[in-house]
Amino acid sequence: MRQILTLALVLLPSVLAAQTPLRTYSDAFIQRYDRTAPKVDYTVTVKEGDRSAYFVELGIANAPNPARLVIPEWAPGAYRRLQSAQNITDVAAFTAAGEPLAVTPDSLNGWTVDTKGAATVVVRYAASDRRPAGFWTRANNRWFLLPTSGLIDGPRTFMYLDGWKLTPAHVRFHLPPGWRIATGLIPTTDSTVYWAPSYDVLIDSPVLVGQFVTHHFTAGGVPHRAVMDLNGDSARYDAGAFVDMLRKICETTIEIFGTAPYTDYTFIFTGAGGGLEHLNSTTIGIDPARLARDPTYRRETTAHEFFHTWNVKRIRPAELGPFDYTRPVRTLGLWLSEGVTDYYADLILVRAGLDSVREFERKIGSAITSHRGNPGRLTISPERASWTTWDEPQVNGGQSISYYLQGQLLGLLLDLTIRDSTDNRKSLDDVMRYLFDHYAGERGFTSEDVLNAVLAETGLDLQVFWGKYVSGTAEIPWNEFLAKAGWWVDFTPAPGPDLRLRATNPTVQGALPRAVMTPGSAAARAGLRAGDELAEINGRPITTVAEVALALRGLQIGDSVTIHAVRDGAPFTVRYRVPRYTDVAGRLRDLPALSERMRRIRAGIVTGR
Repeated sequence: MRQILTLALVLLPSVLAAQTPLRTYSDAFIQRYDRTAPKVDYTVTVKEGDRSAYFVELGIANAPNPARLVIPEWAPGAYRRLQSAQNITDVAAFTAAGEPLAVTPDSLNGWTVDTKGAATVVVRYAASDRRPAGFWTRANNRWFLLPTSGLIDGPRTFMYLDGWKLTPAHVRFHLPPGWRIATGLIPTTDSTVYWAPSYDVLIDSPVLVGQFVTHHFTAGGVPHRAVMDLNGDSARYDAGAFVDMLRKICETTIEIFGTAPYTDYTFIFTGAGGGLEHLNSTTIGIDPARLARDPTYRRETTAHEFFHTWNVKRIRPAELGPFDYTRPVRTLGLWLSEGVTDYYADLILVRAGLDSVREFERKIGSAITSHRGNPGRLTISPERASWTTWDEPQVNGGQSISYYLQGQLLGLLLDLTIRDSTDNRKSLDDVMRYLFDHYAGERGFTSEDVLNAVLAETGLDLQVFWGKYVSGTAEIPWNEFLAKAGWWVDFTPAPGPDLRLRATNPTVQGALPRAVMTPGSAAARAGLRAGDELAEINGRPITTVAEVALALRGLQIGDSVTIHAVRDGAPFTVRYRVPRYTDVAGRLRDLPALSERMRRIRAGIVTGR
């Protein structure tokens, strides 16, 4: 029954437009499949005592001749080139009888197999992260293999048969004794074999293998589980408080949309890193020591990734499905898919009672401060920030601003505008439900579709708003919007050290973070330019954007800064002392007198009612 429901949701997505799982009577019990079409199966092996790679065998029945195999160049949710082909080695092909077949690389990420007319072809290869700096031997939330566990990242592990991404597939796992499996893929009667209705679903279902702790709970009448890979550490956290956090997040989010669009859900907590969303699962980095001190410390990332189950995995920009994995795919809508998801993460936590209203207000004030302090707000619109996520900072004049931040604040502005115009009868929640009803099927949304969704659901024509704040870069009149809920933002001078050095992710995964420069900052005056690759700051190696902030944290006025960087392939060094700089800090405050209308709107935001 579980397979039938999943087929209805995945193979017949257009019916989701009306939230009706089946299109015809026979769809409930007939699987449409051409018996002469290629059939694909995978076997993944972790060899005893060998953690150098995942060894993959790809079996193709009814193989076309020639058979072309492709490994994705990028992964949904991570808008950077993976260069996955560099991680694939020892590619070899055989007939079912073991006769070798010629395999020829035909592009940066493709191989052609001369099947010689064989009906069944077997392709074998090894998949592992071949970047330096211990990426493969360090637990993280994307891809690794260690003595006690491993995480299989689909886009970098599984090739697909070109032209046949909609072909169902089984995956068998050969693992060391005592290792278990956790994934969103569909289990079979064999505990080592799982099923995916298409390649897209296969690679959107990461697989944790090894030794881990499992927690089960129910939310919205649907089974959920959380698996905890603690890197070999013992479980020293408050499991009850941890599961209670997950349940509250799930129930609050499901209540927003009224239904869960999956038959079960798996949270995978493992290693370092942030989070990455998937169809019915997510991977989230976890620190066992911090978890022991605060079992809810990952609540914000958890709420963000879980909301993605609806927003981006179902409600998606039109360009993000069907996927073209061979090239960067651009969209104007990441401010909605990612940024508005950040806004809802804050809403979910306050509505679930995991954050106080004051904490919600503090986060909004902090986001406004970050936005106000970034000159890119006046030159890069949210749509342009979305479109240019694949590019280096130079494409935007050396400036950069996060569509996460822009979309988070646009979510607030839209919610305030809708609630004020309808006296709290309608909200952004209603628009999100409308988008789910109409754009969770075969066709995703365009920017115009979102504008029309607001009009259709609330009666508001927001073309002027869109032109100013979504497509444009007009300065946001914060207090004009915030007053609708009885708030105002107090901007006060904040003198301190000039630590205005930010970074953006490289466009190629594994490359160094790129500098984003604020004109007049100490780093800019010292000679650092936008786009320079940051290798080391004060002796701290830089491999992620987060490490830039960590390297600068705690520096005081007069402290020395030494930055080793790379420009056009040539290393260089800049040195300077941290000068004084006066920034502004924004804090959300209550207006002197709140009307009943303001109170209704504010209560509606933080309670969802």
